[in-house]
Amino acid sequence: MENFINDIITGLEAVNDGILIGNKKWTIAIKKAIIDVAEKHKLKVNCNLNGEDYKKNENKEWLYDIIVYSYNKNIFDEVYLVGESEWNYDLAEIEYDFLKLIFTRSKIRLLVYQVSEENYNDYYNRLIEIVEKSKSCIKGDVYLFGVFNISTDEFKVEKYIKQ
Repeated sequence: MENFINDIITGLEAVNDGILIGNKKWTIAIKKAIIDVAEKHKLKVNCNLNGEDYKKNENKEWLYDIIVYSYNKNIFDEVYLVGESEWNYDLAEIEYDFLKLIFTRSKIRLLVYQVSEENYNDYYNRLIEIVEKSKSCIKGDVYLFGVFNISTDEFKVEKYIKQ
């Protein structure tokens, strides 16, 4: 599992090439990076790539912006990653999407958002506060926060494990 998590982090951070302009291009690049990791680990992915066929992806959203899972012998087996992205700068909008992740049983919950340097710590700390106070979150749950800092044009992934 740790290899999968590290591969997701590495794949997402590789998206930060400085040439992506626009939320739609960022979202598609992030989904493709996750599809690449899922393929490496022989997992299935559901997400919408706006009609683009990429590595025989299911090309539809199912419950979340992206979901990575195993499907064996016609049985939905395990959920490895659920992800939501919210490009609105408003913390309430980011929280709304994040709360969808809280209630799922998944090995990894991923939230992608953008924020200014000025609000970076406040937004991150608020999301951690939700994880720590929610009774739906269990000790050891893994959260990844893909954060685009609009002040520095940097994208990085923060990993947090429920205490």
